[in-house]
Amino acid sequence: MKERSKNPVTKQIARERIEVLFEQARLAFAEFPDLSNRYVALARRIAMRQRIRIPQELRRQYCHHCNTYLVPGSNKRVRVHRGNVVVTCGTCNTHTRYHVVKPHVG
Repeated sequence: MKERSKNPVTKQIARERIEVLFEQARLAFAEFPDLSNRYVALARRIAMRQRIRIPQELRRQYCHHCNTYLVPGSNKRVRVHRGNVVVTCGTCNTHTRYHVVKPHVG
């Protein structure tokens, strides 16, 4: 197996490629939803190989169970329940919960 690169430039290139892949997934979703799912899978693979985190705003755009690119109203259902945002994937019907923190008024 090829050794992982220790150069920080490769991590920066990987971050840029992940952002480009998510942008391409957004653009391709209307006509080719399977292609947008492939872009998400490629972005996740790049992140795992380089051991970098996908940014939070991008992490919430795909299902962590089936790698489906999620679009609200199309294949994603968003509900608020007891202080949590519950996202339901339309493909695998998996629920993901995000805690909502109220801003401190002070």
